Amino acid sequence: MSNTQSIAPVPIDQIVKATSILHQRTVAPKFGHDLLPYFSFKRGYLNLNNGSYGALPKVVTEACNELMAWQEENTDFYYRIGFIPPLIGVREQLAKLVGASDVDELVMVANASTGLGVVLRNFLWESGDVIIRCNTTYATVYKTIQYIHDVTPGVQISEFQLAFPTTYQAILDGWKKHIDNVKQNAPPSKKIVAVIDSIVANPAAAMPWKEMVKICKDAKIWTIVDGAHSVGQEELKLADCGADFFVSNCHKWLNSKRGVAFLWMPKESQKIMLTTIPTSASYVTPGPDRPDTNIVSQFQYNGTIDYTTYLSVHVALQWREWVGGEAAIHAYCNNLAKAGGKLIAETMNTQVMDPDGEFTKAMVNVTLPFPSDFQAQYDASVGTALSNKLLAQNMYAVTYYHNNIWWTRVSAQIWNELDDFKILGNALVTICSEIVTEHKNANVPGNCKAASFESYLQQPIKGAVALDLDNALGAPKPVTTTKVVPVGYHTQLASIRP
Repeated sequence: MSNTQSIAPVPIDQIVKATSILHQRTVAPKFGHDLLPYFSFKRGYLNLNNGSYGALPKVVTEACNELMAWQEENTDFYYRIGFIPPLIGVREQLAKLVGASDVDELVMVANASTGLGVVLRNFLWESGDVIIRCNTTYATVYKTIQYIHDVTPGVQISEFQLAFPTTYQAILDGWKKHIDNVKQNAPPSKKIVAVIDSIVANPAAAMPWKEMVKICKDAKIWTIVDGAHSVGQEELKLADCGADFFVSNCHKWLNSKRGVAFLWMPKESQKIMLTTIPTSASYVTPGPDRPDTNIVSQFQYNGTIDYTTYLSVHVALQWREWVGGEAAIHAYCNNLAKAGGKLIAETMNTQVMDPDGEFTKAMVNVTLPFPSDFQAQYDASVGTALSNKLLAQNMYAVTYYHNNIWWTRVSAQIWNELDDFKILGNALVTICSEIVTEHKNANVPGNCKAASFESYLQQPIKGAVALDLDNALGAPKPVTTTKVVPVGYHTQLASIRP
């Protein structure tokens, strides 16, 4: 009996049987609660926070299990041959989806923070170079820029301030002025790199990023776009966007397994990309014998990882086509976010940050119902209280502090309906009232408070939190009695979570 093994490439659809439902001529359920059984949510869980971690359809979960089983059948075949053709196929699918010119402009990374970190660390920084960030830049990227500044003498940071509510025109006018000022004051021949959000995480705001990129391009400034929330939430045509780099998560809004993202870099931009992180065995020392770039092949393999998350994109895209396609998903989530935001604001007797919908895609921001004097005094423990109290009620939406106001960021997804927003609004009215009372009764030492959210972000301080043994979540929560039990550095602030 022969014991030979075929080493021919194997398509994902030949490995995965779980997707049979997507290939049958069955009609997908309508958007809304009819889709809840197709996800693995705990019974009764109200998920209004797709924006942080996304959600995996059951069919994608099952497909991932099959892909992992395939990996274990013959790990040598998998890592030496097997995963490569399907991975290239996923990159081809994504390149088509986001409007890239060539599949070799797009590589896979674990998440947007990783992709942005790799790009930022590939610039050869020198004294006098400038990195432009915003006060709303996502925390890990913000701190990556800070790290580069800290370890490279003379690298400067220029920070553009955003304060919402605002308008597109106000942002563009301010951005143009800021870029002109940076360009005028930068030393000659030094590089300037701007990090721009396509959709800010907190506040959730779809930015005029293409126009911001053009302003930079006209000034000969490099642009790296943090598109963590973009793919799956808005249409992309990257070949025409003018940016030098663009990174987006697939596990947030594209229904892939965590964590997976893509890094798009046109051929001209690839010339500065010397290495992956960690450095691949395919790395070539710069010199006359080095090709212009081999960065794409470096990204294909730079250490043993589980490629299941990357390959799950294939099934996720099939799922999204089956339920209605990208345009239908975008439209449903956008309309629901706008209507839901208005309903929450009415329920809490507060206001939507973006009443005209200029900045709204599938996430909406609403002021929390705290008294004005309470809003004005930032305290990190309030963020943890909001987070834990929502979790204890089997629901979640992000809460954060911006422009001297506490807000909630609410995500709309295809399993949500308008009534979900009403339920959240009522819960937040009760929760905010409880927090005000508890906070007044708590004996919180002054040295356990941040003077402002900005100071907390710059240097996290010890939070006044106490262990609640009756809390089924088993997590620290803000003090609610006169007894304070500090339990270490406060790292649970919802304001700087994704």
